Amino acid sequence: GLEFPVVFIVGCEEGLLPYVRVGEPSDVDEERRLFYVGMTRAREKLVLCHARRRMLFGQPMENPPSRFIGDIQAALKVIQEAQARRRARAEDPQLSLF
Repeated sequence: GLEFPVVFIVGCEEGLLPYVRVGEPSDVDEERRLFYVGMTRAREKLVLCHARRRMLFGQPMENPPSRFIGDIQAALKVIQEAQARRRARAEDPQLSLF
């Protein structure tokens, strides 16, 4: 673990994480384990992304966020959201010129 300063995990959507193939059983436990392994590689920052809409294999998809996102402790999410709001409120020196 802790191999990279920043780790991005994209495609955190149902159907992609855990990955589901039509007509084949999915191994949710293995998918969860791989998701955890990816998250534990982040030393300083972990960014989880999902798309509201995407094209996959030429087909439009609208999937909800992955159930694995809901497994992350709510307290950790609150801390991250609060930090993001504080950064957004910080005055941008470029804007102070106006």
